[in-house]
Amino acid sequence: MAHYQKFSPIERALSCIAGIVNLLVGLGFFFLPELHLPLWPTDIPTILDRFIGAIIIGNAAGAFLLATEKEWGRVRPLALVAVVYGTLVAGALLYHLLWLGAPPTFWLYFLVDTPFLLVYYGLFIYHDLVPNFSSQRSHTSS
Repeated sequence: MAHYQKFSPIERALSCIAGIVNLLVGLGFFFLPELHLPLWPTDIPTILDRFIGAIIIGNAAGAFLLATEKEWGRVRPLALVAVVYGTLVAGALLYHLLWLGAPPTFWLYFLVDTPFLLVYYGLFIYHDLVPNFSSQRSHTSS
């Protein structure tokens, strides 16, 4: 198996850390009606708090599953979900911070989300884009 097809121990550890952070944030949203924490810059109805929490807890479960895999091909679908979800959340949060006047404390949430996104973007570049460019170069030079 080529190196880019493997999901390394460091990548699995990062996935586990992502799972822990997602689990904590997801539980925060899921139990937000009882906790009354300011987890989002606008008011959210109770049922939506729990819905958002359930999605984030699901992401945590996916990240924990990724931490057990050793092959990128098995990780890729769940990693793609994490990239899309994380990008949309970061974009929405940035929009609220820059244009809608969200409290500055929400920069912390944005700054926690961004490193995870960068790691997932890096995973796709390393495991998908680089091998594709390498194979295209080898076909072109042949």
